[in-house]
Amino acid sequence: MLFEGIGTHWRIDTPQTLPLSVEARIQAAVAEFDYMWSRFRQDSLVTALGREGGTIPVGHDGEAMLRLYSRLYTATDGAVNPLVGAALEHLGYDASYRLTPLPGAPAPVPTWEGIFQGTTALLTVRRGTVLDVGAVGKGRLVDLVADILVRAGQKAFTVDAGGDMRHLGPGPDGDAPLRVALEHPFDTSRAVGVVGLRDAAIAASATNRRAWAEGLHHVIDARTGRPVGDVVATWAVARTAMLADAASTAAFFLPPEQVLTALDGVHAVVVMPARGPLRSAGLPGPADAQGADVRPAPLAYGEVFA
Repeated sequence: MLFEGIGTHWRIDTPQTLPLSVEARIQAAVAEFDYMWSRFRQDSLVTALGREGGTIPVGHDGEAMLRLYSRLYTATDGAVNPLVGAALEHLGYDASYRLTPLPGAPAPVPTWEGIFQGTTALLTVRRGTVLDVGAVGKGRLVDLVADILVRAGQKAFTVDAGGDMRHLGPGPDGDAPLRVALEHPFDTSRAVGVVGLRDAAIAASATNRRAWAEGLHHVIDARTGRPVGDVVATWAVARTAMLADAASTAAFFLPPEQVLTALDGVHAVVVMPARGPLRSAGLPGPADAQGADVRPAPLAYGEVFA
C-alpha cells in the first residue's frame, strides 16, 4: 500500500494484499490525525486553538504524545518543547512554506510548565501559540496504523512513513530480522550502519531533511529558538515508533546513554555529530531479545557497511 499523508510518503508491506476496508481505515486514521494536529492546515484543531487560545481535552492520542513531551522537556532541560512552532514559522518553515526568515530573532519559546495538565489531559495555550508535535507525532501515527493492522489480523508487516518505521514478524528472508540501512545524511546512496529490526520500531532525524537554507532546519533548541548545529543525524530503535521518534529527537541534546536512561523502552541510539566519529548506546551485537539486532557501529564518516 502506497500513499501520501501528513506531508510524507507512506509504504505498508504485508505478505498479502490488504482488504480495501483495512486500507480505508488506515487512510481515515491518517486524515483524522492530520486534521487534529497539523500546524500547516488552517482548519486543524491545533491551528484553531492557537488562533483563539483556550483549554481543550486532547484525547487519548494527544495525552500519550503530550505526556511524552513532558518527559522530553524535563530530560533535555527544556530543549525539546512542542511550543517551538512560532520559532519555526519565524525562520521560514510556516504553512505557506515561505522558507525565508523574518527580520530579527524569533520570540522566546514559551515554557512548557503548566501548559499540559497530565491528571486531566487538558491543554491550555495563549492566543498566538503555535503547537508543533513533530518530535513524536509521526511516530504516534505509525503506531496507530500498526494497531489497525494488528486488529485486522495481520501477523507480519512493515509500516514506513518517510523513514519512521515499525515492523512486526520476521523479515523477508524468513526468520532473519528486517535489515534497515542507516542513511548517510550527506550521501543518500551510502549507509553508516545496518539495523536488524524485529517486532520493534526505528526512527531517524537529520538536519539535511526539512532544511531550507544554510544552517536552517527543523530541529530547534527551544531554549534558544535556533536550529541545533552540533549533531547532523540521529537514529533510535524502540518498542514503539513514538518512542523511537522521541528518542531520535532527544539524541540531538543528550548523549546516547542518557537517552536510554530517560526513555524506558528505547533499545539503541546512534548519533552522528558534526565532528568526530559516531556515538552509540544499546548496540548489543548480533542478537537482542528485545527486538533490536544491531551491528556495533563505532564508525567514522568514511566507513560504511551494507
